[in-house]
Amino acid sequence: MINKITLEFAEIIGLLCAEGSHIISYSTYTENRYNKQYVRNNKKSERIEFYNKDKNLSHHYLNLLFKEFGLRFRITKDGKVNIGNRAVIKRIITETPLGHLNWQVPESVANSNLITKLYFLRGFFDGDGTAVGTVRFFSTNYGGIHQISGLLKELNYKHTIQGPVSKPKRKPYYIIQISRKDQFRFLEDIQPISKYV
Repeated sequence: MINKITLEFAEIIGLLCAEGSHIISYSTYTENRYNKQYVRNNKKSERIEFYNKDKNLSHHYLNLLFKEFGLRFRITKDGKVNIGNRAVIKRIITETPLGHLNWQVPESVANSNLITKLYFLRGFFDGDGTAVGTVRFFSTNYGGIHQISGLLKELNYKHTIQGPVSKPKRKPYYIIQISRKDQFRFLEDIQPISKYV
């Protein structure tokens, strides 16, 4: 049975599919406790990182996290929002792996109602979309971009998939372009936070 997903969580997942990464690292260090030194071998640290140049979007993401989890996170000096809470990390990565080649549209979104799908699309579009000239999404994730296309078809937005596009020093990427006829309706429906032109 598929878990129900809130609108806030659907948007959080959309943002993280576009701009998130799940980082696991291990370190060895010494720690002084009770006048003795202890060596900590392969201590695991884990976080989910979100980064976008648009500060309004980062603040919107913080508000979504607070509404969904009741926890306050902050923006670091380098503009990132890090989640280190293990319960929150587990809940997010249970929905989808993160990383530009790994993310997927979660089953909880794919099997949800139309408004939940719109909130997921808003998150993804705010992270990896543009409304300059034409309305487009970008991703290096071939499978993921086709899953986004599936959501758009369900919502009756005519669109095309282009790519792979190759440019020097960049991974090949794919583009979804919303048809000119449906662009205004799409933007009105999702009400993006940072890409409305």
